[in-house]
Amino acid sequence: MKLAKTFLHACLLLAATVPSTSGNPGQPFSKYPGLDLQFKVLKLPHFPQSLEEEGYLEGHVRVALDIDYAGELRDWLVLESSHPAFTQSLERVIEDWRFTAPYLNGENKSIVTELGIQFRSEGNVVSMTSVASALNRRFNDLTGYGSRYSGLSSIKDLDTPPYPISQEPPSVPEELIEKYDGSRAVFTFYVDEAGQVRIPVLSQTDGDPDVLMLLAAQDAIAQWRFEPPTQNRKPVKIQLSQTFVFKK
Repeated sequence: MKLAKTFLHACLLLAATVPSTSGNPGQPFSKYPGLDLQFKVLKLPHFPQSLEEEGYLEGHVRVALDIDYAGELRDWLVLESSHPAFTQSLERVIEDWRFTAPYLNGENKSIVTELGIQFRSEGNVVSMTSVASALNRRFNDLTGYGSRYSGLSSIKDLDTPPYPISQEPPSVPEELIEKYDGSRAVFTFYVDEAGQVRIPVLSQTDGDPDVLMLLAAQDAIAQWRFEPPTQNRKPVKIQLSQTFVFKK
């Protein structure tokens, strides 16, 4: 994972689609209006042979991507997978992905987005919607292939509430707090199975806080650590949010 100062651009959350023919450079990454982002290098994952031999017909993975101003894949995290073998197939190729510099309405921005990938036993990899994801999981459940599914866990289903073991507050200059007294910023982020914070994203502001205040808050969150979250005594991933109110 690579950290960078990514507060404003990171609040751009886009739904991405990748057609099965998207292995070539120049393929559009998303149909989001005004977004210019393309793959420069895209190695497609393959349907795991071991699952094909077990009778699996299809599967899916949903992954969060953090892409910086230059198109570098700064961080990524699998949010949902119908089987660990599909996750492993993606892991073997994702570090080789390369993107063009993202532009939104002509302005160079970094983005955080989610990408859904559907696997089919004939070897194709196609885009999928959230509805398709739900249908796919239901199909595997009905055919007996749902037992290896993994995804984000709900806080209410954890064995114990999320417990921070390192949570230093942001270091913000006093003069900025006085100038923007009462301003507010909300960040969302993931906590992985090891308790590490991943992909902190600015999701909301009130009172127009200064850029340096937002940077300080995001940098602080990126250093936080939690007790590894567990559900039924097994490590899991969760999503949390944190609100900062900058007051004198």
